[in-house]
Amino acid sequence: MEISGERDFKKIFKKLIVFGNQNRSLQDILLVYVFFSMVVLVSISTFINIIIGISLKVIVFDFIVIGGFLVLYILANISDKIKLIRRVFVLFSLASVVFLWINSEGSSGPSIMLLQSLAVIFIFISTGKEFVFYFVSLVFLTISLYIFELYDSHMILDYNYKGQKIFDNLSMVLLIFAFQIPVLTYARNVLFKDREEAISNAEEKSCFLAQMSHEIRTPMNAILGFVELLDDPTIDKEEHSTYLKIINQNSRVLLNLLNNAININQINSGHTQVFISKCNANKIVKHVADNLIALSSNSKVKVEVLENKLYDSFFEVDDNLLYQILINVGYNALKFTKEGSVSLSWIRENDNLIFSIRDTGCGIAEIDQSDLFDKYIQTQNIGGTTPLNGVGLGLHICKKITDLLNGEIWFSSKVNVGTEFFIKLPVVALKKSV
Repeated sequence: MEISGERDFKKIFKKLIVFGNQNRSLQDILLVYVFFSMVVLVSISTFINIIIGISLKVIVFDFIVIGGFLVLYILANISDKIKLIRRVFVLFSLASVVFLWINSEGSSGPSIMLLQSLAVIFIFISTGKEFVFYFVSLVFLTISLYIFELYDSHMILDYNYKGQKIFDNLSMVLLIFAFQIPVLTYARNVLFKDREEAISNAEEKSCFLAQMSHEIRTPMNAILGFVELLDDPTIDKEEHSTYLKIINQNSRVLLNLLNNAININQINSGHTQVFISKCNANKIVKHVADNLIALSSNSKVKVEVLENKLYDSFFEVDDNLLYQILINVGYNALKFTKEGSVSLSWIRENDNLIFSIRDTGCGIAEIDQSDLFDKYIQTQNIGGTTPLNGVGLGLHICKKITDLLNGEIWFSSKVNVGTEFFIKLPVVALKKSV
């Protein structure tokens, strides 16, 4: 089963079974599922028992079981004291086993399957010392019932006729099909998914840390080196200014790397939120351009802002997230432009704003274009541009944030001509979480 299918199943499962607090642990949800299943199955069993004319004592017991599980089901949904409810369920279940064992031929009846079902249920609804206590209690009760039957077999009651025994055994089989098989299947899929995700996450983290450590080392070495040079009293004012500029550039590069690391962690954990406010498109592109100028170490590349005064520049967006998109795309443009320009502009198209970042750089090779927005993807170094740095997260983050803002991002590129990225956003973005 695919991961998305599992998530859909879990949502449907919660909506059908849990009408109270759905933000609870899996073991608590499964406990509610047990209560729901028992109410349904025992109700069906009671209806058939009445039709086939089973003893009044068993029918009364069935109604007690239905009422007990219905109360537990409702309490489990509306109460936070799930631990106490779980303990009541265990005691209620063990007492029911004793009653059925005595009134349905003991070890020859369906109680054996009920004990096996309870063992599976205990595995899924409890952990740690609680699980050990429940399981030991179940084992002790089972052994005790066998001993009781061995020495006081006359106390064990038989069925009135064979059909009743067949039906009760069928009821236990239905219980196994209705509860155990779906839960075991779900647990297997979750286990496989967790294992695959653990392996994938371990590999991804290893790759990420290796690349981050390398990329952080470069600007850090530059910062430390030029800070030491600033201590030299013999350097002149022009050299001092140059060193400060280099320190500033590398500090911003380092900050951009760390921001990307934080952003990808928030996106992966689902904690990124959108905070809408009124913004000025001209001011945003000007702010991005100022930061790109500070990041640029190549005097042959000019950063330009093409202000648009034909349209109203005010719109609603999360300006911080939009800045992250534009600065990442713009920084990539600087890295791959040996000489020429990086231009920022925007236009209004119906109910959307389209931001553009165009460069006269080396372009993107066709082989790299299809998966450019994937994680850890870095394009080929064409035409002797600035040596590649970064961990290949910038454009991936841009795509994720653009999706979060209900927008689109795309590009057009020609090798040795340049690249232009487009970010299309609705005039009013919707607030939501990743």
